[in-house]
Amino acid sequence: MTIYVTTGQLVFTSIHDHLSLFFWETMRAITFIRTRLSKYSLYLSSRFFSASPPDPPDHPEVLLRKQPLLEHLRLSSLETCEAFKSAMRKVPQQVVVVTTGLYQPELRTWLKRGVTCSTFSSVSYHPPIISFCLNQGSRLHELIKTTGKFAVHVLAQDQVQQGIHFSKPALDSECQFFKVPHVQGEEGLPIILGSLAVFVCDSHSYHGVGDHTVWYGNVTGVSVSETLHDPLIYFVRKFRSVGDEIFITAFETATLPFENWTHEAHLRMAWNYITDHGKEKAVPYIKLGIQKYNEKNRDKIKTGYHETITMFFIHLVSDAIVSSVNANESFEEFLIRNQHLVNKDLLFEYYNKETLFQEDARNRFIEPDKKSLP
Repeated sequence: MTIYVTTGQLVFTSIHDHLSLFFWETMRAITFIRTRLSKYSLYLSSRFFSASPPDPPDHPEVLLRKQPLLEHLRLSSLETCEAFKSAMRKVPQQVVVVTTGLYQPELRTWLKRGVTCSTFSSVSYHPPIISFCLNQGSRLHELIKTTGKFAVHVLAQDQVQQGIHFSKPALDSECQFFKVPHVQGEEGLPIILGSLAVFVCDSHSYHGVGDHTVWYGNVTGVSVSETLHDPLIYFVRKFRSVGDEIFITAFETATLPFENWTHEAHLRMAWNYITDHGKEKAVPYIKLGIQKYNEKNRDKIKTGYHETITMFFIHLVSDAIVSSVNANESFEEFLIRNQHLVNKDLLFEYYNKETLFQEDARNRFIEPDKKSLP
């Protein structure tokens, strides 16, 4: 076989020589492909196992590659519940009160009930359907099953008291609407006055989900406030009672109506913070909260912040909480068990008036001069 070399190329002089050329070209191509595959394999290895991948962390390919690495983050059922609660604390909740009424011929009276909910939603526009949730076992659930009708009230920001009131369990013999401004429609539904909006509904359906019952209602009537108001909204804190959640949010944002800033409200505020944080960590929340609220209502405040009185009640509320045999009791249960805290003369069992009303006691805590703190 004759081979000529011209400018670096092999030149063959027969068909056999051409076949040989094809063979050598094929072998060279295979070698080239193997080399490229080897380099690409190293590249893939560096992409998958490098500590700092070149793609952005939120790139879809990176997320898919990381998916197997996230398997260990799967939570147990209990852990998922706690994580869910923690996440829901970031979700603002609309506050509504659901009411219904049933005439009792044997007693010649109306049985009127209401409950505060924070799980209200629009389901459909055509036809208009809304939904809300009730705790399993709620007495209102059975009453709505009987009446087949209910009204959903969207509370305004100044209706904190109504939100708290209807979140409390009511006695069978108690009329929840005795002190609540309301009217009754032709169908007997109690309508709370001053609400931002009211949806009058016929029962559509209901079903149980987890620890709640989801109710759906066909909207048959709507009332909307003609004046502009902000809705009553709260952020979940410790998943205690809806009433306490509403109250603390209103207090912290200084939107709690001043007429509701009573002695009992002071105790409720202290009880919530101490229960949440413990006595020592609760102190700055309580002090700064009172001062912020007073500043917002300075045109209504007569006496102003008093350090000794504040610290006195912090100590007594904390002592009562520590003495509690039921760590999960509500504020209402706590107050029933500690009626001494609402005694108007409690301060003077520990202090002489001259001591308590001196200017120094207003600015710093002074120990009781009649009997020691418990």
